[in-house]
Amino acid sequence: MYTVCHDRDNLWFRVTEYDIPNQGIASGQYRVHLQNRICDRERFDALCYPCAHVIAACQNLHLDPMSYVDDLYKIEYMYNVWRHIFPPVPDERKWTSVSLAPFKLLPDRELRRKPKGQPCSSRICNNMDI
Repeated sequence: MYTVCHDRDNLWFRVTEYDIPNQGIASGQYRVHLQNRICDRERFDALCYPCAHVIAACQNLHLDPMSYVDDLYKIEYMYNVWRHIFPPVPDERKWTSVSLAPFKLLPDRELRRKPKGQPCSSRICNNMDI
């Protein structure tokens, strides 16, 4: 990859990717904006993880690409997710019994079809309705 820094203050780069580096055949050019965490490939802003173009731009200015990795991927974040103690599920024999008697399933009369012979009101009537 060939990297050109267009704006050092705002960290704008143009990264040219080569398919065959020895022959100089370019496969595409991508704009990278490190300050806003944007790359034309959209992997950087979607995954919050630096793609190869971002790493190439970081190498141009000797920046650490790991500083552009979102906290979501860091081990400290993962540790904080699992640091809480989950209470164990009690034995099934100790569960309180639940009576299903108060719950009675009643049909919704509004969802019923109209009896045959009545004109339909919400759609176009055809000979299948007769």
